[in-house]
Amino acid sequence: MDRPPFRWELVMNEQEAARLLSFARSLTLAPKNYLWHAGDNPDLLVRVEQGLLRARVVLADGREYIKEFYWEGDEFLDFHHLLSGEPARYSVEALEPCRLQLFQLADLRQLSCWPSWYRHLLEVQLRIKEEKELLLLTEGPRARYQHFLASFPGLDARVPDHLIAAYLGITPISLSRIRKRLKAINKG
Repeated sequence: MDRPPFRWELVMNEQEAARLLSFARSLTLAPKNYLWHAGDNPDLLVRVEQGLLRARVVLADGREYIKEFYWEGDEFLDFHHLLSGEPARYSVEALEPCRLQLFQLADLRQLSCWPSWYRHLLEVQLRIKEEKELLLLTEGPRARYQHFLASFPGLDARVPDHLIAAYLGITPISLSRIRKRLKAINKG
């Protein structure tokens, strides 16, 4: 499954889009800079115009997991924070130079198109989450990596191997072994 697109034209007309953009605040982030940290209260929606970010969780023992990657055209917000009011449970960090549009959720709620836009965001995120959940529950590491390559073409060239492994829930050593096996299969 390819990542479903976020498409404003499905939920708003040109006039609503112009009003929406009047609320936007531009932000550039250099690599290794954070948009927010676990424990923050990110009351905003983010649209990625350029660059690549990761949502990361670091456990007390230092193990890191990648919840998600975000790149050009993606829109995201911390749904857990939005729905519960609790602080963010993960951090969002730039992996590449990023140009972002930030929208305060309080501003967005003023728009007549917000309910349909919010529903669209939920539908897109649900499709992404369902796909990843089924993949993690039903497939082995090799199938997860092959799905990653097929679903996100070119992303493997932008993301360091240890982060791909953290996204797939495997070790970097396992990822290296999987790549060697796939290379051998493709040669033979």
